[in-house]
Formats: sequence, C-alpha cells, structure tokens
Amino acid sequence: MKIRKALEKDVTGIAHVHINSWQSTYAGILPHHYLASLNIENRKKNWQRNLNMLHNSTFVAENSHGEIIGFASGGPEQTKDPHIQGEVYAIYFLKAYQRQGLGRQMIKAVIDELMKMGHKNLIIRALKDNPSCGFYEALGGQVVAEKSVKMAGSELIEVGYGWNDIKDILIHL
Repeated sequence: MKIRKALEKDVTGIAHVHINSWQSTYAGILPHHYLASLNIENRKKNWQRNLNMLHNSTFVAENSHGEIIGFASGGPEQTKDPHIQGEVYAIYFLKAYQRQGLGRQMIKAVIDELMKMGHKNLIIRALKDNPSCGFYEALGGQVVAEKSVKMAGSELIEVGYGWNDIKDILIHL
C-alpha cells in the first residue's frame, strides 16, 4: 500500500471510497434510503472544494494497482473551540481493506501534517454508534465532547475523542 498526499485528480477515487465506506459503516445507523441516495457527483464536488482549502490536509491510500482504497483528512478544529487546535476530519477505507492496520499508517500521515501546522492537541469526532470508535480508543483517545446531531432525519449522538497533547497519539501508532 502507498500513502501519499491527495491530488485534484483523486477526487473520483476519494468520492467512491467515501460513499462505499459510509454505506458499509453506517448501515443500520443511518436510514437505508439516505445511504442509497449518496451521489458520486456531489461527493466529487465536495472533495474538489475540500482539496483546495488552504489548511486542509488530505492523504490517500492506494493498493498495488494504484486504486484509491482509503483516505484521511485533517486540519484546524472546525467548531472554533478555543481549547482545541487540530482535528482529523475523516478516515475511511473500503471494507475489504479495513482492520488490517492501514488506518494507523494513514492517521500517522495526517497527524504528522497537523504537527507541522503547529497544532498542539487533537480531536476526532465520530457518531457514537460508529463501529470504528474502538479504533480511536485504542489510539488513546478519551471522550471529551458529546452532542446530539441530526443526520438524514435521525437524532444521533456524536462524540469527540481528544488528545491534550497531539504527540500522545503517536505512542499508539
């Protein structure tokens, strides 16, 4: 597997992974009709915009055939919380590539970039029912925030896993 910074030419691959991983990860959490309605063209537009954001850092993982099989992104904390500086916005892999240790490699690339940006601490937000929450806990994350969010007409709980010192996550990688 190869991890590299995402390029604009990667938006189709990123959008494909984004939709497929949401459909597998959030099945039974988000309504089926919502997951089925996810649109590749809309996701491509979103990712084109995201890749052009000044402080957004996105990485892709490619398999041996050069196909994008995962991505992760991060940058400044998005809610303007004065106590939190850095945030991992997303980390997703196609189901066939999950639980193989690739997430640790991918998140390290994002964390290294966040540290270069000068971020001293970190948060990763996830839906509480997301089966990947155990991954963030295994990386030493502690629940530091919890709030109700409405997604696709459903009331869900979002949790924030935090690290007071961004370097602490590296111990677990």
